[in-house]
Amino acid sequence: MDGEGLYYSGRVLWVVKSGDRLYGKVLDDYPYYVEVNGDSSFCTCPRGGDCEHVRAVKIAYERGFYFDCPGEEPFGEGCAYSMLNSVPELKWRVLLKELEHALETDESGSHAAKLFYEAFRLLEQEPNPRKLKVIGVLLNEYSAVFPDYAVTERLKSEFRRLRIRLEG
Repeated sequence: MDGEGLYYSGRVLWVVKSGDRLYGKVLDDYPYYVEVNGDSSFCTCPRGGDCEHVRAVKIAYERGFYFDCPGEEPFGEGCAYSMLNSVPELKWRVLLKELEHALETDESGSHAAKLFYEAFRLLEQEPNPRKLKVIGVLLNEYSAVFPDYAVTERLKSEFRRLRIRLEG
């Protein structure tokens, strides 16, 4: 998929402008991190920069889809997540995109498990039965792929506890 396709399909999770640099995270075959500094670019994809992920981040920035981050960040992820924490609904959407992507690409299940725990924390802070159902569907998918993992049982137990609390 080219940069425009990545942008228009919603695969740019976030973009941060810090000083004269842009930082971004793009979901493709894997999550890739991008840094753009003028005409120079870096990407964690195999091409290393000057790629579709860099183009997607630039398009997002040009369209106003970015956070302004005061001060210099060594990589904008910390600032991005700090900003996302201040907009819970946007944080939820980003988390869901990451979780769905992890379920498709995370061969170990580790990253997906971490994202489920983040979703549980968000639901603890802002209970929402509709969002709980969405997480339940995704957890069933995870359970089907990793049925014999101890973490699967822990996730299911935590989910049941949350469901009882929210519905009960």
